[in-house]
Amino acid sequence: MGLAIHPLAVEIAAGISAGAVKTLAFYPLDTLTTLSEVRVAKAAAAPLLRLQNSYAGCVLAVVGIVPYALLFHTAFYLCEVLLARFAVPGALAKVCAGTCGAVAATAVGVPVECLKHRIQLQAKGYTTPAMALASTLRAEGIRGLYRGLGSTLARNVPYNALHFGLFFFFAGALRSAPGSDALAGAASGAVTALLTTPLDLVNTRLQTQRVLTVPGSAANLTGVADALVRITSEEGGPGALMRGAGLRMAMYAPSALVFFFVYEGVKRRVLSGRAL
Repeated sequence: MGLAIHPLAVEIAAGISAGAVKTLAFYPLDTLTTLSEVRVAKAAAAPLLRLQNSYAGCVLAVVGIVPYALLFHTAFYLCEVLLARFAVPGALAKVCAGTCGAVAATAVGVPVECLKHRIQLQAKGYTTPAMALASTLRAEGIRGLYRGLGSTLARNVPYNALHFGLFFFFAGALRSAPGSDALAGAASGAVTALLTTPLDLVNTRLQTQRVLTVPGSAANLTGVADALVRITSEEGGPGALMRGAGLRMAMYAPSALVFFFVYEGVKRRVLSGRAL
């Protein structure tokens, strides 16, 4: 008789596994997106996109997945269990659970992402996780690790609500198609990436502006609203907020496909008692 595993443990394990695989597979595209959003010139960006540099900060991001997934998927699972008692429809339950998960994981997600963004730019004093942490604490204190807190919440709440809600919707609509989880993941990833591009760009700028501000870019941004207004007015209109949208869709469609394929696969195999 096999050892029974609590569904919460399965949820967390699936989240960690899927997050790690997705991050490792698509990290260079994430680096390219960061450089695009900060407006790093092609000539300056080229050295940063060599294989070794394109993975700068990847170890930090993968290690950070463990505490992030622990918080996110615990809140996600508990919210789903609670809403199930009130017979909340599946798609709406996923939206609410994704929202709860995003809020719960902020404490870990913001400092990890802030350091990751700074390492990806490879600015002096920010080339490794240890150096980036020391430089940030020395220059800005603990508050520096939480630059972009508001913009992260403003992006992650709708992103995760839509991501899991749309996945549930698409998975249902594509149930009879081969690889329905993968197709639903790709569709939900592409849509959510496009819709949250302006907030992702703002978040990246707020977290990196003290390390690097490219000439001609809006500088000394004070928050989400200020960034949205000034990037629009100083960088060529509303289209400036969509910089990197194509890259984000090119990354998030296949990465969401991989995430949900692994996430749902791990849950099914473990809960059915089969070895991974």
